[in-house]
Amino acid sequence: MVLRKTSKRIALIIVLIAGTALADDQAGLDSLLNENTYAISLEGLSLTGPGAELIQDLSQGTQFVALGEEHDNAHIPGIATAIFKDLAERHGYQYFMTEQDPVMMEMFSRSPARGDHDAIITLARTYPMGVTFDTDQELEMLADIGRISTVESDVIWGCDQSSGVTHALDELLQEISDEKAIAAVRAFRTRSAEKEAVRDFSKGHFIYDTNVDEYFELKKQVNPAAGSRAEWILDVLINASQIFDYYENGKQDRLPGYYENNRFREEHLKDLCLAKYRKAEKTGPLPKAMMKFGTWHMFEGLSPTRMHTIGDLFSNVARFNGQEFLSIHFVSRPEKPDESMDQYGFIWPFIRDLKKDEFAVIDLRPFRRYPNRILIENAEGEEWVAANKESYVRLVYGYDLIFYVGE
Repeated sequence: MVLRKTSKRIALIIVLIAGTALADDQAGLDSLLNENTYAISLEGLSLTGPGAELIQDLSQGTQFVALGEEHDNAHIPGIATAIFKDLAERHGYQYFMTEQDPVMMEMFSRSPARGDHDAIITLARTYPMGVTFDTDQELEMLADIGRISTVESDVIWGCDQSSGVTHALDELLQEISDEKAIAAVRAFRTRSAEKEAVRDFSKGHFIYDTNVDEYFELKKQVNPAAGSRAEWILDVLINASQIFDYYENGKQDRLPGYYENNRFREEHLKDLCLAKYRKAEKTGPLPKAMMKFGTWHMFEGLSPTRMHTIGDLFSNVARFNGQEFLSIHFVSRPEKPDESMDQYGFIWPFIRDLKKDEFAVIDLRPFRRYPNRILIENAEGEEWVAANKESYVRLVYGYDLIFYVGE
């Protein structure tokens, strides 16, 4: 697949909101977008063009490269594979953190599934609810990354709440030997398997529909040894159920609700990845990992949910280790922009002049000198400025690059 290169951008109108700008400052502001938009192409498993060169340059000295994505975009997994391949070859990257089920990603990281596309497909079909994002492109990317990495330990770190139960219970059964515990797990598995035989959220979602107290009771019946993999699997299910319970509370206007759902989930993501990081840190050189999560999880500083994200945490881990952190915000042009301004308004000035089938990288770092004095104005004028100022500032400080993905 070859992605068409972008043309030069027309300058956007700059609105001064404080003080009087010097003429040369104004000239510089007017040309910022043109000067910092770079064409990029994907050819096989390689990114090419000025945008690719920019990513390569900024990746030097990094410990983590964070991709904030739109979920289920068919292009992003292939682009992610190309970036990971380049990071592995140039800078020794070996690990991949992703917003996927933690137990299933362990299964994908180990024989016989690791690096084997057919085996991964088989697992995904055997456990329809076991993979959080299960598009063909996503599964192919996970297989490719398993082949590219050369570490013997788990290469894919699943850092999300589980969406399924059956696969985790099958793994749990391999970790326990007590007959009463095995009977309790099998009984629970029978219940979950009935709901999880087909991936159809409209017909129910077992872990969402069951209360967290049931998972605490299962853990009590199993009574796993402290620090064991059995305890880890059960805690993964407990936390996932708790996250869904908080979300349901939010839907019903009960407390704790949405805010606690966001807080608890973000901490769950951090704990999962930190555990994998600490293990990798003990067994080899300084772990270098690419991260791929939804855009809200990769902001440095506060995210739109007003949480300090997993991306923010690992940006500070990199700094503690004397390394750099690179963050890339993926976005595609909405099919009907006028109907999507509540979602895309703050990012619209950067992408409005790009064509639907163009691919480009936009360097956000030069815009950080100006957000306290100016905003880029789109067709909505002052009303847009008032509505999007906070989100615009959060974007240019929270991400280094935008990767615009054409149709």
